[in-house]
Amino acid sequence: MIKNVSKFDSLGYYEVLECSPNSTEEELRAKYRELAKFWHPDQNKDPKAVDMFQKIAVAYEVLKNPIDRLKYNLLSIVYKKEEFPQMDALSVIKSVQGKEDLNLRALRLIEVTGKGFGYSKIDKIYYCTQNEAKWVVKQITKHNWLYGFLGLKAIFANFGAICKNFSNLNNHKENLKLFIHNAIAYSLENRNKDAVTSLAIAKEFADKDEIYHINKYMESFGNVFPFSVGRWNFSKLKQIQCMYFLGVILAFLFVYCAMLLMQIETDRKSVQSVKEEVIFRDGSRAFSDVAVARILDIPVDVRDTKRLYHVITTTEALHGADKSFDVYKTVEEGTTVRITGQTTDNKWLRVMFDNGEMAFIEADKLRKGIGKDIPLWSKIYKDE
Repeated sequence: MIKNVSKFDSLGYYEVLECSPNSTEEELRAKYRELAKFWHPDQNKDPKAVDMFQKIAVAYEVLKNPIDRLKYNLLSIVYKKEEFPQMDALSVIKSVQGKEDLNLRALRLIEVTGKGFGYSKIDKIYYCTQNEAKWVVKQITKHNWLYGFLGLKAIFANFGAICKNFSNLNNHKENLKLFIHNAIAYSLENRNKDAVTSLAIAKEFADKDEIYHINKYMESFGNVFPFSVGRWNFSKLKQIQCMYFLGVILAFLFVYCAMLLMQIETDRKSVQSVKEEVIFRDGSRAFSDVAVARILDIPVDVRDTKRLYHVITTTEALHGADKSFDVYKTVEEGTTVRITGQTTDNKWLRVMFDNGEMAFIEADKLRKGIGKDIPLWSKIYKDE
């Protein structure tokens, strides 16, 4: 028994005759005569009698012919009432390039275009040969990756479209419609072998009840056997989609690496090889002939307290980042200084004193935070 009768009765022909797709020809004929007699306008004065009588006549005109009845059953599987075609005027569905091919496939693909605060979406069925399918999938996938993320709302819609396009390439519903439609269209042109071939492929997309009606229609062609057609390789179409995904990832990584290298180069340039001024005990001054240290400069912001440190024990501040340099001065425990630079090995910190002059102190002699109060006239901190 057929569980879902309405699936095979889009126009309600079985319903108006109070029958089902399982009813025999004799049962249909008997029910028609009974209902036609009851609703005949000459016998029934009900205002809706004329309308009912006409509906009964139209339904029986289609279902009384076993072949037309099979066609009606099959078309009801794939067409709803509002889109049901004229059964005796079907044309063969052709590919996107206008080609006839027994081995077409229906690809349902979504194309998203971001438009700033909004987006547009095209949800369309493409009937393709195998070669056409590669081109169509490539174009839609490329469009979505290039133009589908141009807007916040578009991002979410486009991700959904990309996932659906990947998982829904071999759409069962649309392909069943394609092959049932074309089978009946071929039969109208007396191309029986083409019709049987389409029906054979249609069974790949049908359920048990649908296959029963497809087989019944195939039997009506007698000893006609289908052509041998190749199976589609949908993995290639999915590979095309994955290639664009990988391409985007590689492009992102390229941009990220380029930015990282630029940052490294910027940092390298900020680590300067400097010539430090050397002040000798006799008061004479000179500059070293060679780079004595590689110092990473730290910008000075007199309102920033994060770079304020204090000396944890009385120590000597030197003119250079090495103990071989002359002493600038002895710094008392708790003295607050500002960090203005550091060596690349983090062993020495260049500090600024209240008078604005700078010298080097070993990093392990300093702790973060303010020690002794900072004089109002100090150049290392301004509370503005």
